[in-house]
Amino acid sequence: MRKRLILGLLSALLLGVVAIQAQAPAPSAIKRNVMVKADMADMGPMEGYVVEVEIAPGGQSGRHYHPGHEYGYPLSGEATLEIDGKPPIILKAGAANHIEPGVIHNARNNSTTVPFKTLVVYIIEKGKPVAIPAPAN
Repeated sequence: MRKRLILGLLSALLLGVVAIQAQAPAPSAIKRNVMVKADMADMGPMEGYVVEVEIAPGGQSGRHYHPGHEYGYPLSGEATLEIDGKPPIILKAGAANHIEPGVIHNARNNSTTVPFKTLVVYIIEKGKPVAIPAPAN
């Protein structure tokens, strides 16, 4: 009887641990480090951001858009920029890019070993979020 009770408690404990691990969030494939955030009052109610973005090997940013302009300058690695309605663009170190406000896009790091790093400048209306998730295709 005691053996059954111990086995039952161990089984319940194991199931609890598995359930907790299943609910734990996966590590994010994208890191955003805001290096500068500045009020751009001379341009109206605008803010400027300089952000270092890193996408882990095999990771992606996820479909999203920005309520303002995005200017990117890849630093290292390589990624595919998928913009709705346009052919994919390969992002490589030194090849700057621009994405208009409201354009849905996703950056995908196709490497399995090397992170993709880029420096991004956002110019966004004050009080709006830098990135807004977009629905899946």
